[in-house]
Amino acid sequence: MAAGWKHFTGKSQYPELTANSTHSQFTYGTKRDRGYRMGWIQGRRDEREERNMLNWVSNISGQRIDQSDSEMALEQLHDGIILCEFLNGLNPHALNRPISHKKSLFAATENMTNFQESVLNFGLRQAELFPPNELLEKRSLDGLIRTLNVLKSKLNAQ
Repeated sequence: MAAGWKHFTGKSQYPELTANSTHSQFTYGTKRDRGYRMGWIQGRRDEREERNMLNWVSNISGQRIDQSDSEMALEQLHDGIILCEFLNGLNPHALNRPISHKKSLFAATENMTNFQESVLNFGLRQAELFPPNELLEKRSLDGLIRTLNVLKSKLNAQ
């Protein structure tokens, strides 16, 4: 409707959605007016929630997670060892298989699969799990933070 209205009148009451040259950032309004940015379009993460979840994992697993930079946290979490130790801290019998401490992609994939299969025993659904490649390829913590948030709410509800 807004596009049609603008076509006939030359203006619209709605701000335009604009993008940068690589289409990696979208904003409402002109590029000069950054006050209308939409965080969910930008893909911004909630840093406070991320810090809280990583602190929770760190406290229960007994492993310190460097939160000064998300790249450092990704580097520490991508092999799945800390996540498996975290589940062991929640319940010593939670893991389906032992943790693999080898430094290889195969071992990291094995740990991630172990974490994902074991977290289902806490009442999470398959749709609530993060894609393991997100961590294995060190792309983003967003999916992990969402999964941990659901896990924490399930544990608090019990």
